[in-house]
Amino acid sequence: MKKLLFIASTLLLSSSAFAAITPCTQANLVGNYVMFQAAINHNNHEGRCVINIATGGALTGTCEFGHDATNTAGFSGPVYGTASMNTNCSATATISFDPVPSVVHIDSYFNLQFSPNKESFVGNFTNTFGVEGITNGTRFSTVLPATTAP
Repeated sequence: MKKLLFIASTLLLSSSAFAAITPCTQANLVGNYVMFQAAINHNNHEGRCVINIATGGALTGTCEFGHDATNTAGFSGPVYGTASMNTNCSATATISFDPVPSVVHIDSYFNLQFSPNKESFVGNFTNTFGVEGITNGTRFSTVLPATTAP
């Protein structure tokens, strides 16, 4: 009898864990994220972005890219774009920036998969210059101080 109760309670807990996964909506994207990129086909291309996605999918923020193979500092500045969420919690985003305004414009295209709790994502990207890579990110709070935790 104890074994039967254990099995039944395990199945109940397992099914309730899966029942908690709900379809995603565009509203699930709204928030602040920190995301990291690493190229797989260009030497030393890596970056960190802090972005905000507003209601409706407008994306704004800042990105800083590391040094390239010749040790030249990468782009550091504002970015903008759009993002949209699918019901299966996959998402797409376009992040654009202008390293030399009115001369050089770059669009990066992201394919993302959010975790079931919709707090983090993994994915890949490509851009108009042929850079391909991987990305990951998570939500963060803009009100908590960035100090060393006790």
